[in-house]
Amino acid sequence: MKKGYILIEVVVGILIFLILTSGIFFGVKNIIDRAKVMSAKAQISQLALLLEQVKNDTSFYPAFLSDLTSNSPPRLQEKGWDGPYTKKIPLDPWGNPYFYYIPPTTVFSSPKLPRVYGKPDEYRANFQAIEGKGRIRVENYGVTSCSIYINGVEVVKENEFRNNPRPQIIEKEINLLDANNTVTWARSTPGDFLYFSIVVENMPTGEYFILGSYGKDGKQGGKLYNKDIVWVSNKYPNFQE
Repeated sequence: MKKGYILIEVVVGILIFLILTSGIFFGVKNIIDRAKVMSAKAQISQLALLLEQVKNDTSFYPAFLSDLTSNSPPRLQEKGWDGPYTKKIPLDPWGNPYFYYIPPTTVFSSPKLPRVYGKPDEYRANFQAIEGKGRIRVENYGVTSCSIYINGVEVVKENEFRNNPRPQIIEKEINLLDANNTVTWARSTPGDFLYFSIVVENMPTGEYFILGSYGKDGKQGGKLYNKDIVWVSNKYPNFQE
């Protein structure tokens, strides 16, 4: 009988021990996760200060977070560049890269372009950009005959224009040069008009930046310790919940 009681006591003791140790384990794990969130916020704040320093020096936030480590100035930030601003961009406490976004930059925006009677009009303009992908957006109010060229390449063809709907929206990906770019357009429909603009991503901007970590799971969204930690430079408080 005593042996039975002793066995029960041992089993109960083991269960209590397991419960206590599991509680300690999850408690310690929770403390570690909280510490990692605090560490991520500290690193994000420090990187944000460096990005603000770049803007103070050059009037622009850099196109890429890695530009902070560059000795030579990135394109369009030659004036005032005092880099490198840091030796290394750290990973977040979970071993993932921090994300960094800036808004697309409009590098060219046409005036209202009405068509008058007579010979078809041809216009030419130049704009600065960084080599890579950009987008052209056309808002067409009835022009049915027009061609738009970027650096001699026809990017919007005459047969793409329509009378309806108004506005007809045309959006296309285009290739830009790391230098002066040329846009040429010709129209031949009397009485109607269009606008168009050229937008470039990953080009230095003076507007704002978004910087952060995707949290413990390294994926966008999530809750608790998987929740994104996001700093937005033009909002207060900068850390967005």
